[in-house]
Amino acid sequence: MKKTFVAVIAAALVTPAAFAQEPARTPHVAVIDMARVSAESLLGKSYAAQLEKLQTEINAEATKKQTELGKLDTALKTLQDELEKQGAVLSPEARDKKQQEIVRKTRERQAFLEDGQAEINRMRERAQQQAQAINGEFQQKVRPLVEEVAKEKGLDLVLDSQVAYTINRDFDVTRDVIAKADEAEKAKPAPAAAAAPPAPKP
Repeated sequence: MKKTFVAVIAAALVTPAAFAQEPARTPHVAVIDMARVSAESLLGKSYAAQLEKLQTEINAEATKKQTELGKLDTALKTLQDELEKQGAVLSPEARDKKQQEIVRKTRERQAFLEDGQAEINRMRERAQQQAQAINGEFQQKVRPLVEEVAKEKGLDLVLDSQVAYTINRDFDVTRDVIAKADEAEKAKPAPAAAAAPPAPKP
């Protein structure tokens, strides 16, 4: 009887403390596909357009250099063909002059090729730096939108989908962030129209 009484007293002492401890809350976690945000949101598309413009400028310059190089090749081949066909009837002075012109054109072509490649490489380096800056600006603008969605949904942690082995799409907040990004982009004020020039005085 005494043992039972002690057990009851012990239970009475322990139980309040047990109820006082709150169970640990399970963290609320979601995932986001940043590649989709970049590709599908108006914000991401605006930055993608800037990157595409950089690439278009590089391609246009490369095409221009290639066209000019083709012209130099054609001129050089013409000189070589003339020397081959007329070599027998040309005077030594004329033949020597033609050969010197071929040497000069060959050097001109090589210099143009090296300078052109160096210029394209410089353009690519500048474009890469600009692309990094553009991507950094995009990330900077998207982060508060992700945080806003997380706050609205009571999330403790939002992971990039690239680090997740498997994903339950019910916990994917990509579409919500895209919607936030589109709202922010549509709310931006339209660029001011250029002022019309004043009418000429009569």
